[in-house]
Amino acid sequence: MSGPKLYHFKIGPGHKEITFVPWYGELGWEIMSWVPFCRKMAIDYDRILVSSFGEMAPLYADFVTEFRPHDKTGRGLDYPKMYRVDGSYHQYGRPENAAIAQEILIHARGIRRKSSINYKRWPEFVKQFMAVPESIGFIGSELDQYVRGCFDFRRIGLQKLMDRIAKAKIVVGVSSGIMHLAAACGTDIVVWGDSRTYFSETLEQRYKVTWNPFDVKVGWIKADDWQPEPKEIIKKMEQML
Repeated sequence: MSGPKLYHFKIGPGHKEITFVPWYGELGWEIMSWVPFCRKMAIDYDRILVSSFGEMAPLYADFVTEFRPHDKTGRGLDYPKMYRVDGSYHQYGRPENAAIAQEILIHARGIRRKSSINYKRWPEFVKQFMAVPESIGFIGSELDQYVRGCFDFRRIGLQKLMDRIAKAKIVVGVSSGIMHLAAACGTDIVVWGDSRTYFSETLEQRYKVTWNPFDVKVGWIKADDWQPEPKEIIKKMEQML
């Protein structure tokens, strides 16, 4: 592989050790590219050391021997973009640990970077979808949006989030790292984005094929303005539920 060295290894008496460089990049790339790469590379080693944002430890728990949280706070854009990775994938989440089953989880992306793609019509969507908004749960971080009256599962920690996603019937939201996490939990998704080409393919192809290791159902909505009509999202959901 060309570019900077992504790992270092050493062999000592009775053991083989591999240490991966710290990960500072975007969540979707970490889930669908970096972690599978590390997992596959680590298979022949006795000691495996990785470093990422502290809350990301559950992504690596199935194969590492030592997780080292780094002190960087924001995710950057300068990271190894190994797009089509022949990696080893692990299905996340323990649905039996999610006491309350929410059929529908929404990630209402609200981060400031690329804020133009954040969906602006979530209250309208909830009102149109059903009369009992308590049956919907919102997930994500403190930066993400929430509609009052629904369950608020933001800020619950990554392992609890993955458990809850794994128990849900469907996760809905604009293209984001959390939507890739849903696919990694084996949960069907309704997701939207533009029709541009990224890394020689569209976002639709990325969700349906390239980053869909567990063959989840993907209800894709093409929205070049990133703002589909609520009724279009609802129709796509009803086709899948």
